Amino acid sequence: MGARAGKNIGIIGGGIGGIAAAVALHRIGVDVSVYERAERLREVGAGMMLWPNATRVLRELGLLEQVLARSGENTHFLVRKSTGRILMSIALGQFEVPAVCMRRADLLSILLGALPNECLHLGSEFDRLKQLDGKVRLYFKDGAEVEHDAVIGADGIRSRIRAQLFGESDPLYRGYTVWRGLARYEGTAITPGFNSESWGKGMRFGILNTGHRRYTWYATANVSPHHLDGPNGRKQKLQRLFAGWHEPIGDFLEATSENEILKHGARDCAPLKQWGKGLVTLLGDAAHPCTPNLGQGGCMALEDALVLAKSIKDEMSLDHALRRYELRRIHRTRHIQQRSLLMGYIGQWQNPIFVTGRHIVTRMLPAKIFEHNLRKVYSYQT
Repeated sequence: MGARAGKNIGIIGGGIGGIAAAVALHRIGVDVSVYERAERLREVGAGMMLWPNATRVLRELGLLEQVLARSGENTHFLVRKSTGRILMSIALGQFEVPAVCMRRADLLSILLGALPNECLHLGSEFDRLKQLDGKVRLYFKDGAEVEHDAVIGADGIRSRIRAQLFGESDPLYRGYTVWRGLARYEGTAITPGFNSESWGKGMRFGILNTGHRRYTWYATANVSPHHLDGPNGRKQKLQRLFAGWHEPIGDFLEATSENEILKHGARDCAPLKQWGKGLVTLLGDAAHPCTPNLGQGGCMALEDALVLAKSIKDEMSLDHALRRYELRRIHRTRHIQQRSLLMGYIGQWQNPIFVTGRHIVTRMLPAKIFEHNLRKVYSYQT
């Protein structure tokens, strides 16, 4: 039975990582409770890529068919100039599971559907924890207390669990901001299955198909971390920034409501040397936040969730299970963090000489090199 027999585990954080971990643990017979400070669950973020390493996890959780019904398939990824000229077409290759893109809210809804309602505790804001006598006691801001056999911190990049374990630290701003939105598009400028990212001077614009003629888009620009959108709002700011870029970028911005455009600074944290202590560990952005340049943030959280459950199933003690989980995950997630940081650094080049050189090199390099490197990421087995 491993470490799961008769055990109960508390999870702090009701985002995709926390709920996925709860689903994976529930499936192996663990009594699990998720504590979320919000009064209702609302996944922040427009859309997300689910690469084969993530859809493989969803298949094992028995949720892939539901995901495919609410997503758009991705077979190629185009790198373009702001004029629309294609610099590289990257084929994703043949895997036993597809790469898709979907709304984050839709994925969260599917995950919640696989978890009993009584496992979720909304309006529970974590305050602190104590480890004593083989248990972890959680204290909440409203005065409530509860004990668990182990606790998972899945509370995001500004994790309170991480801060209590390893001290306070501010996320690192990487010099650019990311705007995101969702839009419906009925035009013909996009080839089915082809997602894209277009490059300019210190700016990028990505388009991802979430299925059923719905798309998620993202835009980046090198700005101060305290950047303000201006008196006319985010939409007009973006329309000015990306004026003259190729079709259908203008159409996407026009089709997105002002109040539905999200804005976040590109931030991550220095990789941790360890994720947990005793009967407490971290998961997802709480453990390994990364910039969004590889589209692997949510994918890594899904991988974490399944590896955690398998480690607990296989080990005889929870302490050993958590350390095994961390050992299996820390090298891979650090690699993804570093690659994502590098891709963002290159993508945000603003110097005209560097930008011209980047375009020339990208156009000349064989796409097979990138396809081979990506296969290493997508082929991961939990």
